[in-house]
Amino acid sequence: MSYREQTENILKQVIAIAKKEGKLTGFCIGNTTKVDTHGLFFSPIRNTKQLVAGSVIVYEAHHSEEIARIVDGRVQYILVDTEKKVGPDPKTSYGIGDMGNIEGAVRDAIQHSTLLTYKGNDLTVNSIDCALSQLMTSPIQSMGGKKVTIIGAGNLGAKLALKLVERGAHVVITRRNKKKLEVIVQALNYIKPGNTVAVVEGMTDNELAARDAHLLIGMAVGPPVITETMVSSLAKNAIIMDGGKGCLHPLAVQRAQQRQLKIFRVDIRSGFEGEVAMLLEMHQLLKHTVGRRQFDGIPVVSGGLFAWKDEIVVDNIHHPTAIFGIADGQGDFMRQLSQEQSRNLERLDELIANESFVKCHDI
Repeated sequence: MSYREQTENILKQVIAIAKKEGKLTGFCIGNTTKVDTHGLFFSPIRNTKQLVAGSVIVYEAHHSEEIARIVDGRVQYILVDTEKKVGPDPKTSYGIGDMGNIEGAVRDAIQHSTLLTYKGNDLTVNSIDCALSQLMTSPIQSMGGKKVTIIGAGNLGAKLALKLVERGAHVVITRRNKKKLEVIVQALNYIKPGNTVAVVEGMTDNELAARDAHLLIGMAVGPPVITETMVSSLAKNAIIMDGGKGCLHPLAVQRAQQRQLKIFRVDIRSGFEGEVAMLLEMHQLLKHTVGRRQFDGIPVVSGGLFAWKDEIVVDNIHHPTAIFGIADGQGDFMRQLSQEQSRNLERLDELIANESFVKCHDI
C-alpha cells in the first residue's frame, strides 16, 4: 500500500471516529533525527478528549508537503512539528538544499485546514518529566536529593536535565564531546533557579556516571548506550527509563530483570493530550477573545492584550462574565482606585449581571 493510500485510509478512520464521538479532526506531521529507509512512518491514530488525529513521521520534507495536500480541508486541524531536527546535510535523506523545514513545507501546501505547530522534543520531555514526578513520590524514591543520570546530553537530554534539577535531583549528564558537555553543564547551572541547591554535573564516562544512580535515563540517539555493567552498579530499587527508544543493550535488560528493577519507556499520550488542549484553547482564545471594546463608554480589554491605563480587564470582551481588575498601564492591576474607577467597575458589573451589552462598540 502506498503512503497516499495509507493516508486516505487513516483519514477515513479519523473522520468516522470523530463523527461518532463528536470530536474535532486533525492530522499530525512530525519529523525526527532517526532516519528510516522507508521514507515515512504512520503511527497509531491519536484520540484525545477533544481531537481525533492521524499521525505520520516523515524523513523527507517533500513527503510532509504531499501528505498536507491530501488532508487539507478534510480535517479541521493540521498539527506540525516545528523543530528543525535535520540540517542541510547531503548525506541525510533530506537531500541537498532541503533544510528539513517541515513547517514551511506544510504551511505553503495548505489552504483550508487550520495549521497548529508544536515542538516534538518538548512534548517528549514534558511526558517523561510528568511520569517521573509521579513514579518517584514515596519518601524513599522522591526526586529531591536523588542521583539522576541522563545518558545523552543533546537537545532532549539537556532539556530534561533542567527540569529534573529544578525538582531537586542531583543530575549527571553524559556526552562524548567533553568541550560541548562542559558548556551545557555550565549553562544549565546558570539557568536553574538561584535558590536550587541541586546541581548538574557532566561526565564522559557512562559507567562512572551511572554508579549508584537512583534513576537512569537513556536519551541518546543511535545504538544502545545502557550496558549490563551500568545496570549492575545502580542503587537498590533504581528506576530505568528508555527515553531514546532502544537505549538498552539486551544484556542490560536481562540484568535489570535479575535485579527486579523496573524499566519504563516514553509514552507521550499524556503530553500529547495536554499539548492539544493548550493549542486548541489558545487558538480559540486568539480567534474569539482577544480585543478591546467600550461598554457604555467604559474601556474593556481581554484575551491577553496588554491593557492601557484605566482599561478594565475581563474574561471575554464579547460576552464578559468576570472582571479581573483595572489596568495600571504597566502590566499589572491598580490596588487603590479613584471614585471614577470604582464607579466604572460597579457600572460594568451591573451591565454584566443584566447582560446589557447593547451600548458597546469596538475600539
